[in-house]
Amino acid sequence: MMKKIGIFTVALLLMVGFNFHQPVAKAQSEEESIVKPKDTSNFIKTSGIITDVVKQDETITLTVETEEKEPQTTILKLTEDTLIFNSGTTKALKKETFKKGQKVAAYYGKNKPMLAIYPPQISPELVIVHDAEKFGNVKVSKFDNKLVSLDNDLKLNIGKETIIINGKGEKLDQKDITGKELVVFYTVSTRSIPAQTTPSKIVAIDYSSAEMEQNTTNYMKFSGMIKDVATKDGRVVLTVETEEKEQTTTIFTINNDTLVFNSGTTKTVEKRSFKKGQRMDAYYDKNKPMILIYPAQITPELVILHDEGKLGSVKVSKFDDEFLSLDKDLKLNIGKETLLVNEKGEKIKQEDLNGKELVVFYTITTMSIPAQTPPSKIVAINYLSTAMKEVLTIIQKDHFMQNGVKMIPLRKVAEQLGYEVKYNVKKKKIYLSLENSSFTITRGEKTYSYNKSLQQFKEKPVLKNKKTYVSEDILELLNQQ
Repeated sequence: MMKKIGIFTVALLLMVGFNFHQPVAKAQSEEESIVKPKDTSNFIKTSGIITDVVKQDETITLTVETEEKEPQTTILKLTEDTLIFNSGTTKALKKETFKKGQKVAAYYGKNKPMLAIYPPQISPELVIVHDAEKFGNVKVSKFDNKLVSLDNDLKLNIGKETIIINGKGEKLDQKDITGKELVVFYTVSTRSIPAQTTPSKIVAIDYSSAEMEQNTTNYMKFSGMIKDVATKDGRVVLTVETEEKEQTTTIFTINNDTLVFNSGTTKTVEKRSFKKGQRMDAYYDKNKPMILIYPAQITPELVILHDEGKLGSVKVSKFDDEFLSLDKDLKLNIGKETLLVNEKGEKIKQEDLNGKELVVFYTITTMSIPAQTPPSKIVAINYLSTAMKEVLTIIQKDHFMQNGVKMIPLRKVAEQLGYEVKYNVKKKKIYLSLENSSFTITRGEKTYSYNKSLQQFKEKPVLKNKKTYVSEDILELLNQQ
């Protein structure tokens, strides 16, 4: 039987990353709808025991299981950039020193986009190995100017013996740690509120570069070769495999809203044109909620089919006012020959590109840094549909947390997305229907029906304030129209 899934990708512009280990404020009453976790850290923590260690090339992969009755499994992929410390000695460790049975805590950026597969696969920025013999505490948090952690748990009294360094091991002064994420090593603390300690070591992590990297685009990219093409309920379903030594498979459902282009001709491609053996890039909202299964099942916003006969490059990114991509890789020199269109194919003006995600088609670039190109075509994408923007507003105003899962108002959300909603009060059933999509949901039961196939919520639907709330993982299916 599959182990309990403990991590879920949450969508929306309202919150990012995974929820399962974040401190969450508790509602004061049943009537309280909105719960806002305090932004005390850039990282999410997951802890457990190492059950397997695999070394391949320059990467060490750890299989980690939580110490619960129903353990949750996470795959940690360690790279040269992963910081690793011993909790007791505070010393930096090499990734080759990991062993089965060690207890570890891994920290990864909460804005980091990930594939929604089980078990989750994470490349953490920081790993703390618990020392079984030498006692030591570790606190990872943002701190204010008075060196009080933003969760108000710990105040730092820097002493002469306190070692202060950055992630590279270079010594810092106390003034250098302002505004940084701090990894604090200490042994004893007072019993006051907040507790106070004189730390033995502080490692300051500058997270700004990582945050910038995540904000260069609204999308995640998946590249691979089409292994199977099927049609279901009027949609095209593609089975795509990466072309790596260890292949990853993803199922992409192409609906009427998915933009599909040929990389060489830059022309729109019809859904029926997909064939086995084609290479493609799929782009999907990195904050989109997804069902945590393997292979991952995703409805992409954009697909680029590689043209084997006609050369063409494609860049998907946000750009600044000077049309420099936010990752600093490409500068656009827009000319009279550059075709500018929106996602509907309608011609637009250059000023209409501002604030949009751009799909840039080009063939040649300069050898400069950044590279410059006169693009042949630019497609400006509005990040969210009007309906989904309204859904986000609804959820922001009306939700609550249940066992770490966001519960959202079913009727409001479904009707905003165009569904007809009907109730059977006696059977506690809710029926949703829109074109070829239908749902049957029963309050108090995790299992529900979607187009006659069985699905599972993260949490059982509940009645609160005379409204039915469901876990937000249903959004991925609701939004496939």
